Amino acid sequence: GLRPTNAADGEVALITVTLEDDDRRSFETRLPTNTIGFAINQVTVSESDPAVQIDVMRFNPDNTPMTVGFRVEALTATEGEDYFGPGQYELSFAPGQRSVRLLIPLVQDSRAEGDEAFVVKLNVNRETQPIDVSPNLAVMIRDDEI
Repeated sequence: GLRPTNAADGEVALITVTLEDDDRRSFETRLPTNTIGFAINQVTVSESDPAVQIDVMRFNPDNTPMTVGFRVEALTATEGEDYFGPGQYELSFAPGQRSVRLLIPLVQDSRAEGDEAFVVKLNVNRETQPIDVSPNLAVMIRDDEI
């Protein structure tokens, strides 16, 4: 916090500084307004984790609300046995909002079944999606019984 030099206990202002990566900012300025996607294309979680937290990004957000649908597809993981599908398959962004967190609960079991995976796919237009913004995110669940 900032305070006058003659009053050590008097706080005048609290300043929060957010450093923004120049590379990310220049990357983002090349993207169309309201580009939806993932900042990464794969995440690994432990089977013992209660849920996987996924941030869905809205690059170059404007001042309109926005909704995007998504689906969860099983690869080697099984819905209901290894993870639970979310209650709804739509994410909403408030005006100017840059990211929304999606939680997908994981199932803790005692079977040794090896690592398993599922994928989250955003309902975006594949033809207009910028090549460097992934519309899919693979989730690897590490088995903790091995």
